Amino acid sequence: MKTSLFLPYQLKWIYDDSPLRLAEKSVRIGWTFADAFKNVRKRLRNPRRDYLFSSKDQTTAVEYVSTCYQFCELFNHTKCILSHGIENWKMPIYKDGRNTGFTEDFKVGYIKFDNRSRIISFSSNPHALRAYGGDVGLDEFAFHASPEELWASASGRITWGFDLALWSSHNGTDSLFYTFCREAAQGKGGWSHYRVTLEDAINYGLVEKINQVRGAKLSRQNFLQHCKDRSRLPEVFAQEYMCNPTGGTGGIVPWSAIERCMIDYEIERLHLEEHQIVDIFGEFSCEHQLARERQIESAIDQAFKKLFSSKERHRLGFDCAASGRGNLCVIYVDELEGGYGGTARLAGLFTCRTQDWNFIKTVLHTFMLRLHSVEGCGDSTGLGRQICWETAKRFGGYFSAVNFASEKHDIGFTLMNQLAVGEKRFPRSERDIASDFFALRKHFTGSKWLFTESANCLNPNSHCDIAWAGGLASKANRRYADCGGAVA
Repeated sequence: MKTSLFLPYQLKWIYDDSPLRLAEKSVRIGWTFADAFKNVRKRLRNPRRDYLFSSKDQTTAVEYVSTCYQFCELFNHTKCILSHGIENWKMPIYKDGRNTGFTEDFKVGYIKFDNRSRIISFSSNPHALRAYGGDVGLDEFAFHASPEELWASASGRITWGFDLALWSSHNGTDSLFYTFCREAAQGKGGWSHYRVTLEDAINYGLVEKINQVRGAKLSRQNFLQHCKDRSRLPEVFAQEYMCNPTGGTGGIVPWSAIERCMIDYEIERLHLEEHQIVDIFGEFSCEHQLARERQIESAIDQAFKKLFSSKERHRLGFDCAASGRGNLCVIYVDELEGGYGGTARLAGLFTCRTQDWNFIKTVLHTFMLRLHSVEGCGDSTGLGRQICWETAKRFGGYFSAVNFASEKHDIGFTLMNQLAVGEKRFPRSERDIASDFFALRKHFTGSKWLFTESANCLNPNSHCDIAWAGGLASKANRRYADCGGAVA
């Protein structure tokens, strides 16, 4: 084995065949890379022994198999591979432990060796593992949407003498991963326990390895500082890089409640990045403003034809984050079912990342003009103040500018109640929307709930922007229901 490929902590993981292995580690220090090598090696050395790898999303799962195949190429073992690739699978959808009769499409990566061992790489669906037995690896376990179900499924796969490994950076102090880490640190649970911070990895030679592979000339000090700068907040750096979890808040509702809000239907959805807006509509200029606004309106009309032709009652939430690189600007549109205060079903979603104020305002006003029976609320604090003020003036009585800072508690509490009883619905196929609601966190201060945001692992650009826009749509419904149900 070419041990020069790996750093000491990676080699220790590769050679460790303990039945239970757990690693709390910094992001981006090559842990999954080492695990891929470990399990190519182990499959070649052990006939009829499968490896079941599960990660938080399909992209990572597919990338894992690709890395495994590259190791086979590097060490000239492709002749041992019978087949490899990506397959589209359908998986039954369970609710409260029962098969609903519906299925979910997802991709599975695989490598089949001539000794009848296999590497099978899944996304985070906990039920996908249940048809198999073998060694199990759970990547980024702290960020799985349903860790308890995944653990129950994974731990059952190793009954016949196989082993189980999980590794992750931290995601708060209320995760199952954190519980396992505390257990392992106390010498309980039978874990072979690893804890590798970014500083540990640097001391083991991470920066020199990056320089060697990438042809860079980074110094250890500069590399560490760049990581701190990218983190922006000390608590982010502590959690992501230094294995020090922060926060003790829980999701506003359990994942099982989120699942009850997910139903099988399609919505119209559009996302535009800043460069796409410039490419399609050009830069803003006073001289061509009217023509450009007509072009924007036409594009939105085409993207949301079905939504704009609907005669249902609509509630719109607008959350503004004007940045070409940061959070999302979101327009979230619900259709009401069963009268005021009843079930709200997401019907259309527009998101973008741009600093073009004229573009954002034009899109918002197009929605307000085209939607039937619409009432809306927008976040008027910070970046959205001017747009919300202009929209409230133009659509007086149908759009309200909300002081989000002072209303956040009420909006969060409304969302918590709606999600808990299944009165806030969204399509099952748009998994990042469900993940955004699940990323909302609550903490009881003794007198009221405090609502905060955590990472959306399926849509890193949204820092619960989609969820809060959905909350503003609920606020619009609640506000007008409370004052007599005025209808546009």
